[in-house]
Order: sequence, then C-alpha cells, then structure tokens
Amino acid sequence: MRVVIFNWRGPTAPKGGGAEHVTDVLASGLAARGHIVSWFTSRANGEAARETRSGYTVLRAGSELTCRLHAAAWLVRNRTAYDVIVDEVNTLPFLSPWIAGKRVVLWIHQLAREVWNAEAPAAVGWFGRLMERPMLSIYARTPVVTGAPSSAASFGDLRFGPVRIVEYPLPRPEAAAVPVRNSIGFVGRIAPSKRIDHIISALERVRRSIPDAHLSVVGAGDSDETARLRKVASELGVESAVTFHGRVSMHERDALMRSFDVLALASLREGWGLVVSEAARFAVPSVVYPVAGLVDSVQDGRTGIVVSDEQPQALADGLIRVISNRALRNELGLQAMQFLEPFTEERFVDRFEQVLLERAARAGSSE
Repeated sequence: MRVVIFNWRGPTAPKGGGAEHVTDVLASGLAARGHIVSWFTSRANGEAARETRSGYTVLRAGSELTCRLHAAAWLVRNRTAYDVIVDEVNTLPFLSPWIAGKRVVLWIHQLAREVWNAEAPAAVGWFGRLMERPMLSIYARTPVVTGAPSSAASFGDLRFGPVRIVEYPLPRPEAAAVPVRNSIGFVGRIAPSKRIDHIISALERVRRSIPDAHLSVVGAGDSDETARLRKVASELGVESAVTFHGRVSMHERDALMRSFDVLALASLREGWGLVVSEAARFAVPSVVYPVAGLVDSVQDGRTGIVVSDEQPQALADGLIRVISNRALRNELGLQAMQFLEPFTEERFVDRFEQVLLERAARAGSSE
C-alpha cells in the first residue's frame, strides 16, 4: 500500500508525546513490511522540510495549526498517489474526507472536550468544544481506529463507521526497581488538563498520615502553569515536599521513575496514559482518576488503583492505601509489569495494517 499519515506533530517535534511515539511505531512498522509510507506534519524551527526516517518519509510544512491547510493543498496535488490516508486527530482534524473520500481512516486517541476549556483561552475553548462534534461529523461512516475501549465508548452517537480498537504497543518489562519509600511521582506535560494541582492537594492530605511523603513532578510545559502549581504547593504548606524536575533526558526520567513508590495521574482524560505503562516496566503501580483512557491502562485492584471520583481526597485515599501496604504495593507493581506482555509492536502493526488493507481494498473497488 501507499499510505500517508496526517498528524499535527512529527516524530522529532519538541512537544511530541505518546501519540507521536506510537505513530512512529506504525509508520516504521508498515515500512518494514514493504508499504510506502509518508508522515505529513508541521515544521518546527530547524527541522527539515523532508527527510527519511526508519524507512518512511517525513514531510513538514506550516505550524501546528496551519499544517492542516498545507496538508489539504498537498493532498489535492497528490490525491491519486496514495491508497489510504490516516487522519490522526489531536484536538483539530485534518478534514481529509472532503478531498480523499473513502480512502480515509480516522485515528483518534481521545476527544478533546473538557481539554478545550482547560487549556485554551475562554472564548477559544468555548468555540472549540462547541465545534468538536460538527467537525467530526465530517467523518460520518468513516472507519475509526482508537486505542482503548473507554475512548471508543466516548464517541457516543458520532455516527462513525466501524470503530476498531487497536491497542497501543506498550513498553517491555525491565527489572523491578527498589523504590524510595513514600515517593509519589507525576511524569508528563505541565498543563492544566493534567490537574497536577489535584495531585499536590492530595499530597497535603497524604502527609497528614505519612509525614515524609514526597512528590516529584517530572516534565516541562506551560511556565505560567508551573508558577501556579508552585503557588498551590506553597499555599498548602507542602512546597518543601514537591520537587519540580522540569524537562529531563530519557535516562534521567527512567531513573526517577524507578525511584517512585507509586505514580499518580489526575488528567481530565487520556487516550491511554502511556506513562502508566512506562512506570509499570519497573513494577511501579499507579493511582489514577476514573477517566477515559486511564480506566483501561490501569486495572483497578490488579495493576493499580482507579479511585472512586475525581477529587483530591479520593486520590489521597488511594495513594495512602498503596504506599502504606508494602505487600499490596509490590503485588500491584508485579501485576502491572505482567500486564504489559501481550501489547507488542508486532501485534499493534498487524491489527492496524489489517484495517488499512480493508479500507484500501474497499476504496479501490468503489472507484
């Protein structure tokens, strides 16, 4: 097949994350099987307009917003050069069915919904949330790929074509680490939608029972949000118990992750929550909010704890339950590590490839 993937961020984008990692796995995996693969994306400062990477071609043009216009113009010029188009949605879609018709597969990790209000200016957030459903209605009857059952359930009555759950490839287990007792970790982008303030508030409650509990916040992002979080920690009297590590190397990140007693996530929603699985490599269990994505990456009572509601007190209760019971903590960590085993890159590419082959065949027969 000749495949093009549209994604607003590329494999080397400064703000790239789990979606870009799994896209790279897909593109390189398809290329290794003999398919001709291109990834059209935005162009950050210093990035080449075109390069070859792991057997596939990366094409870059425009900013994270305007790359959609460049992609549309490019697709008009090359509309017969590809058998299938993967339109990967992160907040805003590429609207490729208007040009490519039945050759499109929609790949959507999660709906934005509440994230619009959390991370965009008020007017923009209101408009984005209002327009999300009308924009996605363009994909009515288009086959959809998503990575988790809870994400599929959230699509509701969007009238997509068949929705296929193609689970993401997860990291391979490594040796279980020896954690620092009562060390709570967060790893990810510093952004309002991650609700790190809820984790800090939960820490204050945890320390009432476990005075030496400590939180490590690993990751970079919005400087204003970081300043706000520091203020929250100060107001709650836990500033000395919260360490903001900022952006670190992968080696440093893994070293910090190995030291965690438990990982905490309080996101508004996730496509999966890859960091949960990255921590599980080292037998580190997670305590998370009951939101889309996280309810799939964490199996409540088996690989971690999914708390009862989206409140700091519930998160604190879950954290205390894990770190105060060493037998439970170690069993959850071991089960979290074992949970990773079936989720291989080969299985992921196999299942995604089958969706694309089916779409390309049907599109070809109808033209």
